[in-house]
Amino acid sequence: MIDKVTKIGPASDNHSHIELPLAQESIQAGFPHPNGGYIDGNLDVNEFLVTSPSSTYIYRVSGDSMCEAGIMHGDYVLVDSSRTVNSGDIVVASVDDEFTIKKIIFGKPNRLVPCNKEYSQIEINENTRVVIIGPVISVVRKYH
Repeated sequence: MIDKVTKIGPASDNHSHIELPLAQESIQAGFPHPNGGYIDGNLDVNEFLVTSPSSTYIYRVSGDSMCEAGIMHGDYVLVDSSRTVNSGDIVVASVDDEFTIKKIIFGKPNRLVPCNKEYSQIEINENTRVVIIGPVISVVRKYH
């Protein structure tokens, strides 16, 4: 089974900035380490997530073939088609006219590899129509 991704569209060049308070201190995933409530500045979410608005697309992920890479069903991925794709990158690709999200491995043969042991890799050969849309640059997940 190939996971499906739904294209949401390119980011707009005319976006408004959303700045959120930013504490420079990192949050411990182990024992609590409070920062005392200090706000150290603002983070522009658009600027942080999107550096090339005209070449960045948002896709919604359906399926679980990338769960071991931390990309879950229902997540949104941002893909920048202007960036160079390197072996080992997670990419959105069209394979025989169906969109999927996988890790690309360049070699003999080139492969699109899921990050879930339950799925098979896709070998890219002369009979496979593959278009790499671009590398995934961010994952967005909403919990509530």
